[in-house]
Amino acid sequence: MKNKKTLLLLIPIIIVAMILLVILFVPPPKEPFFQFAKVSNTNYANGDNVQVYFISWYGCPYGSTESWSLYLALSQYGTLNVTPTYSDVELVPLAQGQTVIGTVPGLIFTSFSPRSVVYFHAIYLLGRIYQNDSASLPNGTIISLSKILNIELQELKKEVPAWVYNLIYEYQLQLPYQDNEPFAKLGNPPHIATTIIITGPHGTWMMIGYDRQVYYGSPGTLVMFARQNPYAPLLLLKMVEYHDIPPSLGFINDEAIQINKIILKAL
Repeated sequence: MKNKKTLLLLIPIIIVAMILLVILFVPPPKEPFFQFAKVSNTNYANGDNVQVYFISWYGCPYGSTESWSLYLALSQYGTLNVTPTYSDVELVPLAQGQTVIGTVPGLIFTSFSPRSVVYFHAIYLLGRIYQNDSASLPNGTIISLSKILNIELQELKKEVPAWVYNLIYEYQLQLPYQDNEPFAKLGNPPHIATTIIITGPHGTWMMIGYDRQVYYGSPGTLVMFARQNPYAPLLLLKMVEYHDIPPSLGFINDEAIQINKIILKAL
């Protein structure tokens, strides 16, 4: 009888201990800032296909950085038409605690013709951001910096499905980033950051910024490549097309592999 009472007293203690173990040792869900993270189990593609959205702006250094891996990953699913370009002049990471100023060579996506169940949509919300307190839209219209965020949200609502808008609004304008301001408001000037969203039958993945988990210094490494190579965007495009990427830019292939893995997970 005494053993039975002891057992009954121990049961609540064991249950509390198990709950504490779960709380302490189950890692928190990943957030989609500078890394891909699954943000929903919902299939927003509404069918047995995968939808890839790339939201950026012409002068974005992180958009330019991501464009190479996207081009390499998506080329196996369809035909991409692109325009080689440079980002605006920006201070970007070269390594942990080290930055470099310059332009990042990149690609502007102009069209995608699918030959699979993977579909790609590139949305550019801005053209360039200038040093004279102004910016341009993709059509060349000049706007003041103070209007960027509101205009971007208006354009985003016109250009993308409601679920894309809602995800970007939630993660960039509602949730605090590292216990600070929402991500979009930390920009100088505040603006919608480059975002990749991949959705399919097995859920939805998202990344805001560029992929630091693959290589922290990828934007700065591309700046250094551009300094050493005239016509860097055209040269790098040929290298990517012929699968002749130099070892110093191997992160392009590494992230393309990761993007492809996420597409296959989503299917």
